[in-house]
Amino acid sequence: MARRTPRPQPPTTQTLHPVLRHCPLCGNPMWAAYHNYRTLTTLTGVRRLPLQIRRGITPACPHFQQPYRPEEEGRLALPTHECGLDVIALVGTLRYGQHRRVPEIHQELRRRHVVIAPRTVLPLVERYEALVALSWADPTRLQQITHT
Repeated sequence: MARRTPRPQPPTTQTLHPVLRHCPLCGNPMWAAYHNYRTLTTLTGVRRLPLQIRRGITPACPHFQQPYRPEEEGRLALPTHECGLDVIALVGTLRYGQHRRVPEIHQELRRRHVVIAPRTVLPLVERYEALVALSWADPTRLQQITHT
């Protein structure tokens, strides 16, 4: 189901650049290929994230033409998610630390001025559960997911 109300316009913009300018495999330079844009809902508000994407230019390298995204992006949110990791952590704390129900979690998020639909809370709880299970089962996999 589509949104009934538009997402609020992000008042802040934070441009993210990859730290590495050279390929980690071959050491040759990577060029700034293009920019992606991502809108992220965090506890501090909605943010617009222009992301500089780099690509390798050496045809012999295994990562030739593979996109290299900013490392900091993985510290803010999971891939393809609209909510930041801070929102997921708060939802998990409210659910399992304070034993709140989904409507109560949504009310708390609204009280904190986090613009989120009620139907989005349950998938965030499920994502929190998956991250906790992954951290217990395979901590190195969790690090790979959050650093991409």
